[in-house]
Amino acid sequence: METEDRIRIKPADERDLHEVSEIENASFNSPWTLDFFKHELYNPVSFFYILKIQDKLAGYVIFWIFEDEAHIANIAIHPDNRKMGYGEQLLNWIFDFCRKKGAMTISLEVSEINEAARQLYSKTGFKSVGRRAKYYEDRSDALILTKILE
Repeated sequence: METEDRIRIKPADERDLHEVSEIENASFNSPWTLDFFKHELYNPVSFFYILKIQDKLAGYVIFWIFEDEAHIANIAIHPDNRKMGYGEQLLNWIFDFCRKKGAMTISLEVSEINEAARQLYSKTGFKSVGRRAKYYEDRSDALILTKILE
C-alpha cells in the first residue's frame, strides 16, 4: 500500500528488526525480544508488516490468521508518529488484508491501563468480550477485544 503521504506498508525482513525493536522498547513496559520478532518472520501463520512514512520505519504489526479468525499479536506506532492517524490507517489496512484472506473476525488483547490504544480500538470497531486477569508482567489485566470483519 502507498498513499500520497508516502505511507507504505510492506512485509518486514531481518533488516527491519532493530528499528522494530526500538519502537517496541519505546512503546511497552514488557517488550518483545529481538528473538521473538525474528521467530515471527518465519512463523507460517504469522504476517509481519512494517509501516514506513517517507522511507522511515514508523510502525509495525504482527498478526496471525487461522482459518476464518485473525489475531493481532503485536502492533505499535513510533511515539513520534502517534496521534496522526497512522495507527488507524494500519488497522484499516489489516482489516482489508484479513478479509481478503477469508477472516471473519479479528481479536487482540490490550492493557486495561492503555487508554490511548483502547480509544483507537473502540474507534475502529473493536468491542470488549472478556478479560485476562494479571496478563501482563506488571500484573495489569488485559481486555480481550474482537471485531467482526464485514
